[in-house]
Amino acid sequence: MARTQPAASSKKRRSRPTPRWLTKTSDLDAVARNRVLLVLSVLSGEKPVTTAIEEAGISRGFYYQLETKAINAMLLALAPGSDGDASPDATGLHQRIKQLEEKLTRAEAGQRRAERLLFMQRKLTNPGPIKTHRGRPTKAQTSSTPGGRRSWRSSTTTKPTSKATPKPAPKSSTPATPPPASTPTPGGTSAAP
Repeated sequence: MARTQPAASSKKRRSRPTPRWLTKTSDLDAVARNRVLLVLSVLSGEKPVTTAIEEAGISRGFYYQLETKAINAMLLALAPGSDGDASPDATGLHQRIKQLEEKLTRAEAGQRRAERLLFMQRKLTNPGPIKTHRGRPTKAQTSSTPGGRRSWRSSTTTKPTSKATPKPAPKSSTPATPPPASTPTPGGTSAAP
């Protein structure tokens, strides 16, 4: 399908000037506004890239980064079905802020409602037992020591016993007789005195 050329008109074509809202609006960020004007002046053919970067005092690589960002943002904003609002006074942003503030107000009201419900629930219900049964039964104490359990340090405070120390003999009701004194003889027998 070929496009038909419009009939030659007698009107003189004029270039479109830079929009006034872009140069005179004070609520836009000055750095962003200057970057937009720089990129648009190069893309429109008003200035070559070399002149634009010399005037702005930026490197060529940085200019091309700005140009790529600007073109990608325009493509995203102008894509069919995009939610981007192209209004010059940023009413879209103001509407979005208003929507978010309303959402925050509803969320805060919901939180207050939930806190009141929790307070009333805690106020009306009696605190009951936490456990349903006693749990594991304790062991009966079968300690061999009469004083109960010993501390963990009690084993280090006892005096060590040596094997060379003889144990005392058990006491008996009969008196012990002293062993007979003997003198060994050369034959190995004992001689009583």
